[in-house]
Amino acid sequence: MALVVGINLAVAFRMLGMVPGVATGPLSRFYPLHWYGTVVIFLSGIALLLAYPAKALTNPVFYLKLTALSLGLVLAYRVQRILASQPVPDSERRFKWIAAASITLWIITITAGRFLAYTHSVLLASRFY
Repeated sequence: MALVVGINLAVAFRMLGMVPGVATGPLSRFYPLHWYGTVVIFLSGIALLLAYPAKALTNPVFYLKLTALSLGLVLAYRVQRILASQPVPDSERRFKWIAAASITLWIITITAGRFLAYTHSVLLASRFY
């Protein structure tokens, strides 16, 4: 998760203009690594879901994390396409909104993931049998 979020935060901070000395072109080279990290996140998430399905599927925080993660990945794909097609000008407001939305989604994803360990009310479905 740190790999995926770290790459997205680095790109978002650059798009906000916080790191003006870094060119946007070379940042796009990190996206293959980002997508490999995404596959690892997906596989570990499936394993956790299979291990404790009742814990995840009965917890609204799980759905918050899943939604934020999905939107964050869609936005990451969009940012990747933007970086591949053009350099990001520091003055364009649209890019700043995209970067701010990306940062917000990744913060929500990490926070919701941390809360998943403490907010479940059902651990095993066998509790009901």
